[in-house]
Amino acid sequence: MPALCVPQIKVFRTIWGAETQFSSDINILFNELHRLGFNGIEASLNDIHRISKNNDELFMEILTKNKLELIAICYTNWADFEPGSWEDISVDEHINNLDKQLEQVMKYNPIHINIHGGQDNWTIEQHEKFFQEALVLQAKYPNVSSSHETHRGRSLFNPSITLHLISRFPNLRLTADFSHWLVVCERLLDHPSDLERMRKIISRVDHIHARVGTVQHAQVTDSLIDAPKETQLMQNWWQMIWTEQIKQGKTITTLTPEYGPIPYAISNDVDVWKLTNREMERQRKNYQEWIYQNQDLKN
Repeated sequence: MPALCVPQIKVFRTIWGAETQFSSDINILFNELHRLGFNGIEASLNDIHRISKNNDELFMEILTKNKLELIAICYTNWADFEPGSWEDISVDEHINNLDKQLEQVMKYNPIHINIHGGQDNWTIEQHEKFFQEALVLQAKYPNVSSSHETHRGRSLFNPSITLHLISRFPNLRLTADFSHWLVVCERLLDHPSDLERMRKIISRVDHIHARVGTVQHAQVTDSLIDAPKETQLMQNWWQMIWTEQIKQGKTITTLTPEYGPIPYAISNDVDVWKLTNREMERQRKNYQEWIYQNQDLKN
């Protein structure tokens, strides 16, 4: 049996809050992200238009100059979770929005697309209709991988529905932001029955949002101090994802330490810029240590 490839880890910086935390000047911001060691940014269409002042050529020029790649975010509704902008719209409207957004983000040459899809108040039949049609749209772009995020307010807002949908659709791939599920379920998901369910879900993950949360908050101030049990639980899940990705022959694994400002940050005293940078460094170290401790996975 040939040796398995160890994926290269690429860490991305969410643009969410970065402008107010460091600089709204795209030259200064992207240069600093490169200096810190990020491989790229994760950004929505609204993010891209805002930071580039609607100058696509400038955005691509500065992104390339700083050797940064892009994970693009598509929203089928409730873009960027703007307060007061949620609408109860049909599956067809979600699909039309996704079709337009996929076409629009392609001009920015993303290496991956993270989709915030659907809405949490649908019936199972509506969820199934959405993913059946969304996967057809995603297949129009075979050279760019895409995955749907496990997020509150979306179709994949809890593990039970997610398990049903991945069982129904073999090609459905996920962005794992499991911090949301702890809040939705209001428990740690550490029961033996949870572990079996998580194993199946984890086998479908393409991209990780590495943020530690608790049963009451989707984001903690300091994971190692405030939530050691949750930190270990989530690190175990992320390591399980890495194991599956090695088995699946992936050459790259992507991760975004997605820590955000108020109201995700519990207080204004939290320096989210430093927190995100520290988590980037911690996950790079964790990945290298995990690879070293699991040499047998490569053989």
